[in-house]
This record gives sequence, structure tokens and C-alpha cells, in this order.
Amino acid sequence: MSQVYKAIVIDDEPAARRLMKNLLLEHSATVIVIAEAGNGREAIQKIDELDPDLIFLDIQMPDLTGFEVIEKLSRKPNIIFTTAYEQYAIKAFETFSIDYLLKPIKEERLQQSIEKLKQFGRLNTSINIAGLQDIIRQFQAPQKTTALTIKTGDRIILLRFENIVYLEAQDKYVFVYTADGQKHLTDQSLAALSEKLPSQFYRIQKSYIINKDKIKEMHRHFNGRYLFIMEDKPGTRLTSGRTYHEELKAEFGL
Repeated sequence: MSQVYKAIVIDDEPAARRLMKNLLLEHSATVIVIAEAGNGREAIQKIDELDPDLIFLDIQMPDLTGFEVIEKLSRKPNIIFTTAYEQYAIKAFETFSIDYLLKPIKEERLQQSIEKLKQFGRLNTSINIAGLQDIIRQFQAPQKTTALTIKTGDRIILLRFENIVYLEAQDKYVFVYTADGQKHLTDQSLAALSEKLPSQFYRIQKSYIINKDKIKEMHRHFNGRYLFIMEDKPGTRLTSGRTYHEELKAEFGL
């Protein structure tokens, strides 16, 4: 009978934790998620308390990096790193034979990690943290984009993310609304734009993506929907889609 690994999923993004847990449901014969953690300090506490066999560990977290978490552990379980920076993975993780998953995580790549775990029993008998960090310091993390580019004729407008309140899809076009009440037309699809937006932007229905930092109030609506009152000049009111009910509950802790 194959070993069942008790796992903790560690990532500061709730959506990333949900995705990982959903993907791991297909591998419940090998991996069972017993807990999750949203930051490094919480991760250390839960690892020490629950003594997992395996952790899925995000490298970039606001309080402690994944490497700092490892350094502070009294006992080191199997570790599968998750990272959005491909150059880290190619160089550092292959050099030190540590398994990793690139974000956005794909089912096929997770399957490879699970098979490796089943085959070798332990992924990380010893981890050269100093060596990993030295290699990673050779790379500069890519500069974060701070604005959305909108082309209007021969003009290119830069809309700062902090000024964008929501995006609305209408037929083949998308309108981007800013806090001062202005709207800007773009011919890019909502799906294409969502890939360029940072984590504070969240889809509440098929036609709307909102900036969570610009929510003034949130109310329960009928038929499992939610009403969002936005912090912009018009005081825009947006209603979520019924099919997004469970995702919104999880995202906002409702």
C-alpha cells in the first residue's frame, strides 16, 4: 500500500491556495491536505503543531520568504516550492534537485511532482538554503507593472491600477472605469486584461472585474448574489453573478 502524505498548503494568496487544494483532490490517494497557511509565521506554527509529511511552499510572501520559513523549522518535511518566477526555478531548483511548481500551476506538472514523491519517498534529504539564495540573488525580480495600457487612436493612456475601480465587458469591448468617474474603451477582452491585472482585481461576474481596494460597502443580495458599492465619484453599485457565490464567500470570508 502506497504512503499517504499529510500536506500543508502555504501561500499568501487565497486564490492560489484554493487552486492547489482543488488540484490535489485528484491525488487524494497520495496527498491529503490537513491545513493551509497564509503567511510564513502561520506556516511555521502549523508545521510545528501538525508535523506534516509534505508542504507546498510559496517563495514570495510578505512577512517571511519560503527560505526563511525553512530555516526556522525544527523538522523539515518534504518540500515542493511554488513560484511565479520561472528563472528562479530553472536555475536554482534544478541545481539543487528540489522540486518546484511554476504559477499558474498546471495539473500535468503537479502530477509529475506527485509521481516523483511516490517514487523516491523523500524529495529533499538536505537543502542548501545558502546556495539557493546565492543563485536567486543573481536574478532581479521582474519589475511589477503599475498601470494598464489603453490605446486610443494614436494615443497611449496609462491607467494606474490604484485609480481603476472596475472593468466592464460589453459585447466585443471592455470599458475601464476610474475613481474620478471617467471610462476608457479598450478592444482587449476581459480575459486578456485579467492576466495583466494584479491580485487586488477580482471577477464578480461574467462581465465585471472589480478592484477590491475600491470597495466601499458590500451587502448580501437576493438569490445568492452580493451588492458591491464602489468607492468612486458616481458611487457605482455592482451585483455579483449567482454562479460566483461560493467563490466570493471564500474570497471575502463570508
